[in-house]
Amino acid sequence: MTLLVLALFAVALTLLGFFVPASLLKRLTILGLSLGVVALLASWGKPQEVGPYRVDGVSQTFTLLALLGALWTVGLVRSRRFEFHLLVLYAALGMHLLASTKNLILMLVALEALSLPLYALAAWRRGEGLEAALKYFLLGALAAAFFLFGAALHFGATGSLEAGAPGAGPLYALALGLLLVGLGFKVALAPFHFWTPDVYQGSPTPVVLFMATGVKAAAFAALLRIATPGPSEALALLIALSVLLGNLAALVQKEAKRLLAYSSIAHAGYMALALYTNNAQALGFYLLTYVLATGLAFAVLSEVSPDRVPLERLKGLFHKDPFLGLALFLSALSLLGLPPLAGFWGKYLVFSEAAKAGQWGLLVLALLTSAASAYYYLALALAPFQKGEAEAAPRPLARNVALLVGLLLLLLGLFPGTVLPALAAGGQ
Repeated sequence: MTLLVLALFAVALTLLGFFVPASLLKRLTILGLSLGVVALLASWGKPQEVGPYRVDGVSQTFTLLALLGALWTVGLVRSRRFEFHLLVLYAALGMHLLASTKNLILMLVALEALSLPLYALAAWRRGEGLEAALKYFLLGALAAAFFLFGAALHFGATGSLEAGAPGAGPLYALALGLLLVGLGFKVALAPFHFWTPDVYQGSPTPVVLFMATGVKAAAFAALLRIATPGPSEALALLIALSVLLGNLAALVQKEAKRLLAYSSIAHAGYMALALYTNNAQALGFYLLTYVLATGLAFAVLSEVSPDRVPLERLKGLFHKDPFLGLALFLSALSLLGLPPLAGFWGKYLVFSEAAKAGQWGLLVLALLTSAASAYYYLALALAPFQKGEAEAAPRPLARNVALLVGLLLLLLGLFPGTVLPALAAGGQ
C-alpha cells in the first residue's frame, strides 16, 4: 500500500507540477509522504509479499525512518521550484523499495532510483554545490558498478539473487565483499566515506538532512539483509576504520556541517556493530535516535544558513533564539550518547549486543572513540551559549518542530520501552 501511495503521488505530481504553484505542490508532496506514513502504520506488523517486493518488519521500521527524513526535508526547504519536492518524493520511493526487497537486482534498481534524485539535489546550488554533486555522482556510479558485479558473483556462487542465500568459498566471499562496498558508500562507512565531508558542506542544508537520515535508514535495511549470514572480517575492518577516522577527523573541524559529516561516518560504524548479531531492533532504535538527533541538528543549521555554518557563527544562538539554541544543545548531547537522552540507549543497545556476540576488540575501540567524541560534540552543544552575534531568522513552524523533536529525544531517553516493542517487529 505504501508503494502504491508513493508511486501514484510521484506520477500525479510530476504532471501537476507544470500547472500549479510550487507552494501548492509542496503541500501535496507533504500530503503524499504523510499518507505513505499512514499506510505504513496501518499495515504495521502485517507482512506482505508480491514477487520480489516484500514488506516485513525490517521494511516497515526503516521505511518509516526514511519517510520521516523526507517529510522533514520538504518542510524545511525554501525553494520556489517544484522539481525539488518531486526529487525528494522519487528518492523516498526508491528508499522504500530498497528496504522492501531481498532481490539483489531490485536492490540495484532501488539504489539508482534514490541516488539519481540525490545527485540533482546535491547540485541544487551552483558553484561549490556543483563540485560536490559531481564527486557524489562519480563515486556513486562506481559504487553501483561494484554492487552489480557483486550481484553477478553472488548468483554464480549460490545460484540465487536473494540476499542472505547460503554459500561458501572464495567466490561467495568476494560477492559479499563487493555488495558491502556498494552499500558501504551509501551509509558512508570508511574507507568509502571520501565524498561525505565535501558533499555535506557543499549541498543545501535540507538536502544534507535527507542524506543523513533517509538514505542511511534505507541502506542499512539492505545491509541488514545482506549481512544475515553472520559477521565477517571485512565488516569488522570497516567498523574499526569508520569509528577511528570519523571521530579523529571530527576533532579538528571548525565548520558545523563538516563536523557532522565526519560524525555521521563514526555513527555508521557504531550502527554496523549491530549487523554482527543481525539485531534489527537494536539497529532500528539506534537509527531512530540518530535520525531525530542529526535531523534536528541540520534543521537548526538550516535556519541559521543554507550554506556553510562555521562554529563561530553559532555563538550567541541561544540568546538570539532560545528554542533553536536549546534544540542544538539536545541534539549534540544525544549524538554523544549522554543520558537521559535517547542517544544513550541507542548506543547501549548496540554495544550490549556486540558484547553478547563476543566482539570485545571492536567494542573497546567503539567505547574509546565514543568518549573522544565528547570533545567536538560539547563544542557544538555549548557554542549557542557562548558570547557572539549569531544570525537566525527561524520560521515559527520550524522553531516549534525543533522544540518538539528535542522533547521527543528527552522522552525517548526517559521511556525507551515505549518504542522498543514496536521496533521488535524488525527482527521478524
